[in-house]
Amino acid sequence: MSRSGVGHSYTAIGVVVLLLLFVPLTEAKPTRLTLACAANFSATMNKLVTLFELQTKEVMDIRVSVGSSGSLATQIQHGAPYDVFLSADKHYVELLTQAGFGHDRARYAMGELVLYSLDKSPHGLEQVLMNTTKATVAIANPKHAPYGRAAQQILQRHSATPKRLVKGTSVLQAFQYVESGHARYGLIAKSLLKPGFKGQWFDIPAHWYDPIEQHALLLAEHPAARAFFDFIQSDDAQQLIKASGYR
Repeated sequence: MSRSGVGHSYTAIGVVVLLLLFVPLTEAKPTRLTLACAANFSATMNKLVTLFELQTKEVMDIRVSVGSSGSLATQIQHGAPYDVFLSADKHYVELLTQAGFGHDRARYAMGELVLYSLDKSPHGLEQVLMNTTKATVAIANPKHAPYGRAAQQILQRHSATPKRLVKGTSVLQAFQYVESGHARYGLIAKSLLKPGFKGQWFDIPAHWYDPIEQHALLLAEHPAARAFFDFIQSDDAQQLIKASGYR
């Protein structure tokens, strides 16, 4: 090969190398993780997702769908592509497991119920419960939400029949009925009360209603889903959950 031919070859190689240097590298797509979350747990879920992303140090596309546990379970039965289901009780997780859904399950929280109102009363819990017979009370729909079933048990226990009972599609909507003034009282999840809330609340004794065991179901067996499922059972996640209004 002539010297001029060799020179042309080196020049061509140099051009190719320069072109490669300036061609932008294709960024890897972030891992997608789709979570189905009971409405009572939505605020806590946002904090957990942030902590999870910090600990994994991986760019992820995490999407959270919020609704009543019953509605989310129905979506899963009809093929909704969720990776992890965080139910407000164990009932819907058991139903899905029996129907052949899921790879693993675990309890991640114990729910607490409170009586909430924008009005501040000098009376104690039992007297305020009696006052509900003269007012509109909001609860989650017992057909779809465990917090609604627990609220129903409390009203029945005290023979308290509200003047008007409004049922939200989820416990979050029941809380919003009180916040908007459409209901004077609400039997809601303690976890929905944020710092600086405007009203008054009373803790409901745990023995007044059936335990609200919140269970998670691992629906997709891929690394990101498994990592999140294990994460919500970790000490760090459990401390955060308990600090957010759960036992």
